[in-house]
Amino acid sequence: METILQDLRYAFRLLLKNPVFALISVMTLALGIGGNTAIFSIIDSVLLRPLPYSHAEQLVGIFTSSPERGLKAFPVSFTKLTRIQERSHTLENVSGYLPVSASLQTRDLPLQVPAIKVTGSFFELLGVIPVMGRNFLPAEQRQGGADIAIVSHRFWLTQLAGDVNAIGRSLPLDGRSVTLIGILPADFRFPFVQPEPDVWYPRAFEVPGLDHVRVNSGASYLFLQGRMRDGASLTGVQAELNAINAEYQHDFPGFADTKQYALEVGPLKESLVGPVRTSLFVLSAAVGFVLLIGCANVASLLLARATVRAKEMAIRGALGGSQHRLLRQLLTESLLLSFLGGAVGIAIAFMTIRALRLLPTGTLPRMHEVTINPVVLGFCLLVCLVTGLAFGLLPALQGARKAVHETLKEEVRGTSGSRRSGRSRALLVSGEVAVVVLLLSGAGILLKSFSKLANVDPGFNPNHVSTFFIVLPNARYEKPSQQSEFFRRLVDSVQTLQQVRSAAVVNLLPLSGAIRFVYFCPEDMVCQGVGKDPIIALRQITPDYFRTMGIPLLKGRLFTDGDKEGGHPVAIINQWTAEHYYHGKDPIGRQIANSRDMIQHEIVGVVGDVRFVGVNTPASQEMYFPLAQSPFVAMNLVVRSDGAVGPLIDAVKRKLAEIDPELPVANVSTMNEVVAASIAQPRLTTQFVGCFAGIALLLTIIGIYGVIAYAVTQRTREIGVRVAVGASPAKILLLVLNQGMQMVLLGIAVGTVASLTATRLLSSLLFGTSPRDPFILSAVPCLIIMVAIFACYVPAHRAAHIDPMAALRSD
Repeated sequence: METILQDLRYAFRLLLKNPVFALISVMTLALGIGGNTAIFSIIDSVLLRPLPYSHAEQLVGIFTSSPERGLKAFPVSFTKLTRIQERSHTLENVSGYLPVSASLQTRDLPLQVPAIKVTGSFFELLGVIPVMGRNFLPAEQRQGGADIAIVSHRFWLTQLAGDVNAIGRSLPLDGRSVTLIGILPADFRFPFVQPEPDVWYPRAFEVPGLDHVRVNSGASYLFLQGRMRDGASLTGVQAELNAINAEYQHDFPGFADTKQYALEVGPLKESLVGPVRTSLFVLSAAVGFVLLIGCANVASLLLARATVRAKEMAIRGALGGSQHRLLRQLLTESLLLSFLGGAVGIAIAFMTIRALRLLPTGTLPRMHEVTINPVVLGFCLLVCLVTGLAFGLLPALQGARKAVHETLKEEVRGTSGSRRSGRSRALLVSGEVAVVVLLLSGAGILLKSFSKLANVDPGFNPNHVSTFFIVLPNARYEKPSQQSEFFRRLVDSVQTLQQVRSAAVVNLLPLSGAIRFVYFCPEDMVCQGVGKDPIIALRQITPDYFRTMGIPLLKGRLFTDGDKEGGHPVAIINQWTAEHYYHGKDPIGRQIANSRDMIQHEIVGVVGDVRFVGVNTPASQEMYFPLAQSPFVAMNLVVRSDGAVGPLIDAVKRKLAEIDPELPVANVSTMNEVVAASIAQPRLTTQFVGCFAGIALLLTIIGIYGVIAYAVTQRTREIGVRVAVGASPAKILLLVLNQGMQMVLLGIAVGTVASLTATRLLSSLLFGTSPRDPFILSAVPCLIIMVAIFACYVPAHRAAHIDPMAALRSD
């Protein structure tokens, strides 16, 4: 221990004597170690750590899939949930949930709070017990149960002021009095719904805007979660669900074929983190490469110092220092540098995590759980240890193994050892170049992909459009005529505002991720019924919706105020539907029906395609109904305006209060924000990989410069001799440039070959871009060559102008 402390004190003194070397080395390592620590903290919380529920490994997600219809992870019907609950032997508990919204009447302003409706023993399935009150009782989950709710700990603190006597209080929710029966623990989170719900209702079969007929006839709207019995496996659960699904189809032959609509099961955590798994692994690889380049740079610096300290090591050896003792001293210095870099890296990781928490909700799942915990600190210490050995071992071996007489001969006859050191540094730089080619190629391909994604035409004009989400409580707007009349009055009132150009309402916004599919039957097609007819996305709108959103009318007419309740049913379809189901015939005047009610709607117009799932998903079939003929309680008000958004929001809220002062507004945003949110994850991945690639390129430039500058210093006498015998500055310049470009070209060759293989791993993250894009894979080597020439030029220019007399005297 005494000698270890002695080595540490000596290492500290050396760093203090060489502050520039220490600062460059520590910051280089801090960038790599800090980046790795930040990414690992995310991977640990998002991918590795189990869900914060009891025996989370037993929890599964159950969903509908239909590859033939392009549906994946689609909701399940209440009737099918009931069948699973009755027949399953591998699942001890199955429950469903549906995100909704609740209107809370406060003393100041009405609030829209995120809520959720659940079935069965939902909280028992997750192993969650309220800290106050109780869970739902079986009787309360049946038709006609009491109006009750369980609230989150956050809701209890903010809306109920932490009242310890809150259980049993009546809450003014959705226009009715709801009894509070439970308060959830402070650490309970449910990240499967964003924003996370604050109010939990029983009876998910009581859905606003969805009548009992549709619920009991197989409408798919529930997200299912289950808990496997002890000893059950996913394979066994899947086999049982296949049998239940086949039996269900046999008992209800009017529904879809089980081959088209299958029940699939998977780990519950996978449904949450699966979409970001590949992105996180790509980021982990990228930041790992940055650390490798940083290690190579510091190793190169240490090799240079080993040459300078050769005489010191020789004297230590002459005084009795063994190779083992010298090796330990040099490794102690390397590890000290690494742990100092790790200390700064933890600060960088902490700041990175704080910045990531500012991202829009839902960009990264479980982001609230990401922290610098003991596991992350242990990982950081391990990285510091491995890093210190990685960049310190080669210089330490070279510095410790030299004999005294070898060093003395080098002092007299030249630096053959330094040439070995120079070759090692050149190989390190070649490795850096190979890695940076790989990183830049990946970053370039991701950037090109994101550029194409960001420039996709969504089918509407998002500029100057604001959105407001409004839910009408069934207690006060029970009749469809009341619902349509309210939204008509709201649109008319908002359109009187001076800065408003047009306004409308729509049930589901484009690119919001929410879809309502219905089965439909075009004219001249044999209808087979619900579950077997083709599906189409249905939107309910008011007449000015297309003008407000900037969606072009291609044929026919738009809806008018005359398309109202009791009038002739009409519909508008998009261009994709017209081309794929009417085969070049004019669809105007033809009939189209919802397969559930078979009411014939006359097609009066064809509009442009809109990407309603995401900008990376092609447009598909879409149908519009007038809101007056197909009312709904939850709608989005869209307003196209001139001027600032802030005054508009206040003005719209005042207009809403004039019509119904008890109605809140939620999810106020702009359509530009909706578009940005739809590509938030690919943007984040691209930005991170691009940032890491930029850091890697900078470190590589520094590494190339350092190697060439050091080589020029070591060859000062040789260059002086060359100049003295007649070598021109141009030849000296080319000589030095050639030395630098040889190792750069070697690295480019290796890196390009590696890129051809590695970039294929990015395929699932790309949009409209090949993982072997020829432009990117050829542009990156050109960029590396240009920056390498720049890095080599400064020391080469200095070498070309060496004074031969001064060079000869320096030896």
